[in-house]
Order: sequence, then structure tokens, then C-alpha cells
Amino acid sequence: MNRAAARVALAAVVALFGLGVVPVALAQTPPKPPAAPPAKPPATPPATPTKPATPAPGTPAPKPAAKPPAKRKKPAVTRFRLVANFNAMPSSLNYDDVRTSTVYAETQTISTSDEAGTGLGGDGALQVSLYSGLGLLAGYSYGTRDVSGTADITRPHPLYLNRPRTASAELSGYGYTEGAFDVDVAYSPRAPRTPKARHLDWALFAGVTFFKVEADLLDVPTFDERYPYDQLTVLSTPGRPIKENATGWNVGGRLDYRFGKSKSFGVGLQLRYSTASVELGATDATTKSTIDAGGLSVGAGLRAYF
Repeated sequence: MNRAAARVALAAVVALFGLGVVPVALAQTPPKPPAAPPAKPPATPPATPTKPATPAPGTPAPKPAAKPPAKRKKPAVTRFRLVANFNAMPSSLNYDDVRTSTVYAETQTISTSDEAGTGLGGDGALQVSLYSGLGLLAGYSYGTRDVSGTADITRPHPLYLNRPRTASAELSGYGYTEGAFDVDVAYSPRAPRTPKARHLDWALFAGVTFFKVEADLLDVPTFDERYPYDQLTVLSTPGRPIKENATGWNVGGRLDYRFGKSKSFGVGLQLRYSTASVELGATDATTKSTIDAGGLSVGAGLRAYF
């Protein structure tokens, strides 16, 4: 009896937990937390640099890698040449004129003959190279000459017709000046400005020359005329400066010696021949003098290259 009661009680307990208590407990059990994301694998640590192997004794050290060759800069090339010369004009210029006027109802004639001797002067020019040594040269020159001459005069007699008197006079103290502006095409070879560059430099040029000439010509002479007027004496032969412009041409060459660390300076010689025809007249009644301006010019001077 007691054993039967114990079995009944045990069955009731089992039923109680199986039907009520266990489900409640299950209901009250909190939900499981969400699964954690998988952990990232640790980053691979940087590789530890390994020391180069020690070469065996007697092994030659490796040569360092050769550097690429640096680009060589092109040497500076002369583009401009500055020229200054002292010039001599060895040839002389000769010119003459004839003038007529009415004096004592007859014709008076005065003939002059002038010679402009050796001239001295100077010039300055700038030459620029534009392409393969070919370029332009522009410059101005100035020269002066001393002039000497004679005047032959035939003057009517104040009392008698067809009995002219004659006299001659020296012309002194006269001058001749000439300015010329040259515009030329010029050629000089390519000339680098480096210590190893060649010393000799040269140029050839030719072009147009614009002349401005001023020459002293005989003005109006004065005379000493006394009774019986058979003798004629010339008292004075004043000069009168006459100016005229003309256009001509020139051609020449230059040979220079360059020096200095970068061959930026030099000295040289220059030859130039220029010419133009200029007509000068002292009065309206004068047959105009024709002057061949210019001529041969020999110069020497300084140079600058840049």
C-alpha cells in the first residue's frame, strides 16, 4: 500500500513537470544572442628586412648602378655683334663748278676746282644673325676732309668792251663732311661663346647707303679794282656750306680676332666701299658740282659679341 502510494505520487510529480513546469521554464528562457561575426584574421605582419649577406673575404664590392647621362646644354651662340671703328679714307675727291653772271654789261665767269683730300672718321654698327649666320647690319659712319682748290676768274673791264681781266686765287680753309647710314644684309659664320671657340670671326655685307654731304663752295668773291682798272686783284674767297642728300650702295667685309673667357670681345679690321652721286651748287647761276661721295674706307677697332 505504501509502495503503491509512492508510485502514484511519483507519477503525479512527473506529469506535473512534464505538462506545466517544463514549458513555462522553456517560455521564460531568454532568446539566444545573435551569433558574433567571424573574427578577421590578423593582418600579416610586415616582413622583416633581411640583412644582405656578408660577402666572402676577397670578393670585389659590386659597382653602383650607372646614372643616366645628363643632358648637355647647347653652348651660347653669338647672335649680336657690336662694331666700332676708326676709319681712314685714303682716296681723294675732286669736283669743280662754273658760274656765270652779268657784270658791266658783259659776262663774268668764275671756274673753281676743289680737291677733298684724305679723310678721317669713325663708324659704329650692330649686326644681328637671324638664320644660319645670315642677318642684318645697320650702322652710321662720319668722316671729314680738308679741301683745297683754286678759282680762275674772268671779269669784264668797267670802261672797255671785250677787254676782260683775269685773276686767280687759292681756296683754303674749306671743308667737306660726310655722314652715311648703312642698312645691309650680312653674313657671319656660327660662333659659340665658349672658351674653346675659335678666335677668328669674319663677316661679309652689302646694302643701301643714305648719304648726307656738306661741302664748302666758293660764295661771292670780293675784288680790288682801281683806276685805270687794268689790274684785277682778288681780295677774298669766302666759302659757303652746301648740304645735299643722296642714296647709294656699299659693300665690304670684316675680319676680327676674338678673346676673353667666352670670346665676348675682340679687335678687327674692316674694308668698305660705298658710293653715291651728289650734286652741289653754290648759286642758281652755278653749273652744279658732281661729287662721288663715299669711296674706300679702311677701319680698325673694337668688337663685342653677345
